[in-house]
Amino acid sequence: MKALLIAVFACVTSHSASALEPPLPFTIFAASSLTNVLEEVIAAYHDETHPGLITLSVAGTGTLARQIEAGAPVDVFISADREWIDYLSAKGLIEAASATRVATNRLVLITRADLRLSGTLDERLLQLGELGRIAMGDPEAVPAGRYAKAALQSLRIWSKLEGAVVPTDNVRVALALVMRGEVDGAIVYATDAALAPDLTVQAVFLQGLHEPIIYWAVAVGDAPWTAFDFIASLRSEQAAGIWAANGFLAP
Repeated sequence: MKALLIAVFACVTSHSASALEPPLPFTIFAASSLTNVLEEVIAAYHDETHPGLITLSVAGTGTLARQIEAGAPVDVFISADREWIDYLSAKGLIEAASATRVATNRLVLITRADLRLSGTLDERLLQLGELGRIAMGDPEAVPAGRYAKAALQSLRIWSKLEGAVVPTDNVRVALALVMRGEVDGAIVYATDAALAPDLTVQAVFLQGLHEPIIYWAVAVGDAPWTAFDFIASLRSEQAAGIWAANGFLAP
């Protein structure tokens, strides 16, 4: 009910404001795993407003949150977990009431195509750890890394694999390392793995092994009304089709 009221409030206030004010440009900071889907969502939103309205900047969620904390000019933050939303909320830097779930995702184990692994998920991970290195987001700052570490701890193999882990600044870097052959495999989001058809998805992590992977959008500071309107649009029927086409699950 709270989420519904927020969405209705955002739509009503934004459309009321739009009758009085021209569309105002705004900047989005978003998790790197959302790069492709947001480019499509923004293009569709522009078709209904004005070109050049939105500036998109992508990076690791933790990196972006630190930039917001340091005063970076941004109006919308889309995080790959709730932890960084709560971190900024505690510092009074975001409009916490506008926080909206926009999509969910899954973790997968991906390797170079010629690598042969067998057995259960934990057995495949241990085999990979013996063969070489495993890239994943830095668990200290990157949501994908935190989810991955939690899953490995649930499988009770984190201590065995920790030495083989290559932490990265964001999940797209982990994927790129496998694509370039610099590591043998990586733990990435299913949506990222879909961008690398030449690699092999060895296994999908059961969601019960870690907290649900939820993306949150929130307004930052004195964001213009168009920023709130965009956040509301992320849950529209049109946007839902774009999220699904890019492999994301409904929130």
